[in-house]
Amino acid sequence: MKIKISLLVMALVIAALLSGSAAASDWQIIGGFNITNVTLDTYNNTIDRLNTVAETGVVGVNQLFTSSNLDKMDNIDRVPLLYLGVKRPINDSWDLNIRYEYIFGEVEQSYNAVEVNESGIEGPHEGSIAVDLHGLTFLADYNIDENWYLSGGLGYHWGTKTTDFEGAVYNALDVSPDSDLEAGKNDYDLSNGISVRAGVGYVRDFADNWDVNAKIDYLYIELEDEQSGNIYSRGFSYTIGLGYDF
Repeated sequence: MKIKISLLVMALVIAALLSGSAAASDWQIIGGFNITNVTLDTYNNTIDRLNTVAETGVVGVNQLFTSSNLDKMDNIDRVPLLYLGVKRPINDSWDLNIRYEYIFGEVEQSYNAVEVNESGIEGPHEGSIAVDLHGLTFLADYNIDENWYLSGGLGYHWGTKTTDFEGAVYNALDVSPDSDLEAGKNDYDLSNGISVRAGVGYVRDFADNWDVNAKIDYLYIELEDEQSGNIYSRGFSYTIGLGYDF
């Protein structure tokens, strides 16, 4: 129901904008790069547990190994985003943006385990968590003056989370009754993602038909992770992009 309501609101916003003055009908191709701060506590809790196990060698209540050449998995606190879309003036004050977005990233862990008390836990270990998230966003820009504007809108997102954990420690963690980790390589759907954002931007022409755009948004997103359930994130998003009038 939440998804249907959000999509209905999105459709109404687009319809309202498109019903405005059609006097300004120039289209613009837009594209750029973005860094978004995220608060993915569910993922980071798992990452912290994996790092603790790798550092201490403790699985459950017993130390089963010691580790060497440890490369810890980083927490996920920011992600890159690429976007490509079109922008159309609706009237003198309002522009409509329709964008495809791609959010991606991967964190990795590696170490060598040496068994303790003939536990059988030994050998090289490689672990990773990778996310590929796609999105379709609809944004409305309100032009304050020639350069400054306010922006806000909604997005719908979907994709895949891939985990790959190879090694005896991961196998031992997999069979633990309270573990949320699956050994080996696994793909999990990321679906029904809804984002809401609002911010301010600055745009300036630098050549015929070209402009550069800088923007800061506050972005909230929630989605369903097939493995972990509902995931929520919020944070500031920093964008630099280009536009070409055609």
